Amino acid sequence: MSSTLSKLVSLLATAVSHATLNPAVTGMLLWILTIGPAKIRNRLVNTVSALRNPQTLARVTKILKGLLALGLTRSINKTLNELALNGYRINNEKRRWKWNEEIAVVTGGCSGIGLLVVKRLVLKGVKVAILDIQQLPPALQGYAGIQFFSCDIADPSAVASTADKVRATLGLPTILVNNAGITEPHPILDTSPEYLRKIFDVNVLSHWYTAQAFLPDMIQKNKGHVVTVASLGSFVTVAGMVDYTATKQASFSLHEGLAVEARLKHKASNILFTSVHPIWVRTPLINPLKVTLEAAGSKFLEPAEVANAIAEQILKCSGGQLILPASLGWLTWIRGLPNWLQERVRGKFATTVLASIVKREREARTAESQTNTRSHGATNPRANSCAYAIEEAQQCTDIYSAQLVQTLDPTQRYVVSAGRNATKELKGFNVGLSDRKTLAYVSLKTSSS
Repeated sequence: MSSTLSKLVSLLATAVSHATLNPAVTGMLLWILTIGPAKIRNRLVNTVSALRNPQTLARVTKILKGLLALGLTRSINKTLNELALNGYRINNEKRRWKWNEEIAVVTGGCSGIGLLVVKRLVLKGVKVAILDIQQLPPALQGYAGIQFFSCDIADPSAVASTADKVRATLGLPTILVNNAGITEPHPILDTSPEYLRKIFDVNVLSHWYTAQAFLPDMIQKNKGHVVTVASLGSFVTVAGMVDYTATKQASFSLHEGLAVEARLKHKASNILFTSVHPIWVRTPLINPLKVTLEAAGSKFLEPAEVANAIAEQILKCSGGQLILPASLGWLTWIRGLPNWLQERVRGKFATTVLASIVKREREARTAESQTNTRSHGATNPRANSCAYAIEEAQQCTDIYSAQLVQTLDPTQRYVVSAGRNATKELKGFNVGLSDRKTLAYVSLKTSSS
């Protein structure tokens, strides 16, 4: 119920915002109140009694002038943005696109957003080549317009050979959707070199490989549409997910450079480019963060919302920059804000993610300690001896009580010291005293076994 109410309030707020900044609305009201026919003006004044006061009327007129100026500025800016993102073309490209003759390549099309994009395109008659390491799911089987190609997009030779197969099987692709991506929240110092290479291979370098494989055909025909599924992390670095946001910023940089090179170097200004920047999307990728994000009241998008936005942008034959939801478009300005304000924004995103990481680490330690206790507790007298100290630690107001520490042997004192050090590390994450006690307790329990 609360979610429905929240969506309704957001919808009403959006409608009011659009109306107040719509030049057609504010311009018409201003015209009526100033130079319009007296008959219409009198009718409006009689309807809104407050306008009978000359001072009130003057204030309303002044406000309408301000809103009209803002609305006109926004409309002009939007038009210029659309021109810039479409190679400064005035004419629409729809006449050149015949959907039953178009071929799309979608990476990561076997699940999540990619799967839904594939469905939308196929229903319009587009033939789709799916590049994925997952097998084709039942939801996509039986479609004549879908061809599955098992391909590790992190391998440049695999992408090149698969591109040859796509051309031989379906023809020359005119649509490329770089959708595949991975993430696993963790701090910078806990990121292994192997995982760092993997996430950059999948989230960034694969875009290079697919562009090199499919863009030349688009350049030759001066026709195509490249879609980069990025993130709002393209604009805001999120602590606890720095590897992920770094890849999204890199892929967005590649996207921008690719668009400029296509237009200026290759003289292929009719190729369309669209970048997509959603907030948190309810896919398995954010499962480690889901509970904490929901508790913090974070906004979520459904995969269908993102997929529909991508498909609609492709089908209207226009390039663009999609911020989802649009109400967060102001985040694209963050680099131009004062540093203190930038830090507040980054801190807001980071707090929830880091709290989720701490919670997950604590749960993992608890699970490990329980496993160790079951495995060794019954046969290890030392573990049983430590169990008594653990129980006493739980009852103690302060886990670091000098009296308690004195009852432990040297090995146990070391374990308590380890718990103290881990607790100090957690202070920066605003973890409560009870949780710090738990961590020290878990450290003691795990090491004692």
